[in-house]
Amino acid sequence: MIAMPAKLGRKRTVRFSLLHSATLAIVVMLTASCGPQQEVIKIYDDSGNSPTAYKRLLVVDVTSDPDRQRLFEDEIVSRLEALQVDGIVGHTALKFSEGVRQEEITAYGDAVGADGILVTRIARIESDISVEKGRTEIQSSCRRGSFVDYFLYDHEVIHEPDLMTAEFDVVVVSSLYDVATRQRVWSIQSTCFDKSSLTDGLLDEARIIVDNLRDDGLI
Repeated sequence: MIAMPAKLGRKRTVRFSLLHSATLAIVVMLTASCGPQQEVIKIYDDSGNSPTAYKRLLVVDVTSDPDRQRLFEDEIVSRLEALQVDGIVGHTALKFSEGVRQEEITAYGDAVGADGILVTRIARIESDISVEKGRTEIQSSCRRGSFVDYFLYDHEVIHEPDLMTAEFDVVVVSSLYDVATRQRVWSIQSTCFDKSSLTDGLLDEARIIVDNLRDDGLI
């Protein structure tokens, strides 16, 4: 079963060319403006007791949202296959909205000939929604007509819509299990920051998960 002093010297004058100074300023600005877009924490690693690399992975996202499950699993499998690793989605047979037990996941892994099972779960979603109030402007137009009414104006009130923006932080816990031993061999917690939508967050999470499996020599 899966177990879920300072040295004084001659004064020196250093001159920078205008181009060099401008380049340096740009580098400093870019460095200051770049914040962390992702974070990965290794939770568990027993990969020394696993095969050198897994060749066929069953991908299972534990969620009650079938659309989210399908999107996430499909993206992970697509990225696995780009690295020449066979990937099998779980959503065709495992419907978590209907309730799925660990035994069913393991049995399906055996049935499709998987040597490893990658189980993902969204641990947390944080959203920051801001609203910028739309402006109201009055646009005036002069009437064209006789001298008497030439200075009369028509006024039109123009309402700009409110601008709403949202940023999402998505936290996913991913674990890899060995089918033969039924033991967990690897787990990470990955976080994507400041994504414009939950979908963008999940697509980026898929990249992070597969990249870490590759970097750790598990695929």
